[in-house]
Amino acid sequence: MFGFSLTKIVFTAIVIFVVWNAFKYFTRLQDQRAERSRVNGHGKKAEQPSATPSKPDGVEDMVECKVCGAYVTRGAKACGRDDCPFQG
Repeated sequence: MFGFSLTKIVFTAIVIFVVWNAFKYFTRLQDQRAERSRVNGHGKKAEQPSATPSKPDGVEDMVECKVCGAYVTRGAKACGRDDCPFQG
């Protein structure tokens, strides 16, 4: 009943081969569709995003304070030290 025969092994190998190639085909098809969506109607590639990627809302770059070494956001208020470089 659960014995292995040459027919079962060959059939299993064929099924694995077909599924594997179907996966490769659909992946290639999806990649081609994605590439076509990146190309505008004139056959040219769409403009690439700027060198600095846009940041999600609420995300800011931090800068190091030259006096105390703490990292703060740009435009931060003064920390209260007399020699603080930030205005505020």
